[in-house]
Amino acid sequence: MADPKYAGLPGIVYDQPDVFETCDLPESEQEYTVNDGDDTSNAVETLHISADEAHSHFKGKVLDGSNVDFSDRISLCHRRGFDARRVEWEVAGEGEEETVTQKYQRLKYEVNHLIEELQAIKGSVPCGDGLVSSVELGKHVEVLHHTLVDLKLEDTLGADIVASISQPQLTLQKKLINLLESFKQTGLVSEKSTSKEKQDGKTSSSDGGNTSVITYELYYAPEHARLNQLANAAMLEKRIDQLESLIGNNPDKLSSLSAWTNHKSVVGAVQVLSARLALLEPAHLDHVEGRLHAVHTRMNSISEKKSAIEDADKQSKVSELYELVKKTEALCSALPEVVNRLVSLEALHEQAMQFSGSLKQLDVAQTRVSAALHSNADLLASVQEKFSQNLDVIHNNVANLDARVQVLQKK
Repeated sequence: MADPKYAGLPGIVYDQPDVFETCDLPESEQEYTVNDGDDTSNAVETLHISADEAHSHFKGKVLDGSNVDFSDRISLCHRRGFDARRVEWEVAGEGEEETVTQKYQRLKYEVNHLIEELQAIKGSVPCGDGLVSSVELGKHVEVLHHTLVDLKLEDTLGADIVASISQPQLTLQKKLINLLESFKQTGLVSEKSTSKEKQDGKTSSSDGGNTSVITYELYYAPEHARLNQLANAAMLEKRIDQLESLIGNNPDKLSSLSAWTNHKSVVGAVQVLSARLALLEPAHLDHVEGRLHAVHTRMNSISEKKSAIEDADKQSKVSELYELVKKTEALCSALPEVVNRLVSLEALHEQAMQFSGSLKQLDVAQTRVSAALHSNADLLASVQEKFSQNLDVIHNNVANLDARVQVLQKK
């Protein structure tokens, strides 16, 4: 029943249900509707990015941020951003014939490795192999390294020739496409392509009747393609077998590999090794060499300071010993006389020691006698006291006896 004090108030409706308004729900309990449609605004650009494509595109890339500088300070050198350069060298497998590019890269890597070994053993080994010194060998290796660096295959032979040597199939395909494009631009081509399966590949012109028409016949041999595919698969299987023979199911090898790379999988270990090999690139070697030189200089300074501190400590101890010897030098001349006097007075010292012992015994006996006399004096005093007490008792008894006798005499 409604409260009668609210009856008759304006603005109160009695024929409709009560409505109560509350604040909005918490953000976690609100329901949001996602707009699946495209944004109608032209100012908003919607990008469609595939995570798999992005991962495959940037997989295995290295981003160098050691020399990044995005500051606005004024300096002579230019600002540098991220350095994403990467040098990838391909080495031919075992039993395969090396190309010119692979041979050049292998020689360059081996020369760099030889220079590092010579720098490591320089100063510790006097001769390299007994015939030539390590210094002369290092000079010859540096000359060889400069020769390889100055060779520059791309500048000498050209980028096209180097690409044709490293990837002949791709170069042949590009050459054919460029030739077709040139014929199309001249307008002399009426394209007619036929694909036939034969054993050999040839390129021939069409019938001699129409000289303005060029016909390209592409002879495709599926057996050759299948053999190439099987050869690639066999090569891949051979490399997998070599990897399995190196690692296999041996837990010791896997544990050592995972402990060294902090990865339990072979793919992760290979990624770590590739990242560490990226540090050996020429762009990073100068920085690493500078850091090592700074550490070497710091270690030399620490060793010099340590040796200086040790020398100062030794010098202070030697000076203290010298001062002590200098003070006792005046007593060294009188030392023989003192020794002779001590030898001559040895008997006197023995008698003095005996007299001292006798004196101690006499002192002990005197102490005992004095203690006995003191005890006898105490006993004598107690006897005298008892005698005096007994005399008093006797005098009293005699007086009593005399009094009784006198009483008896009177009776």
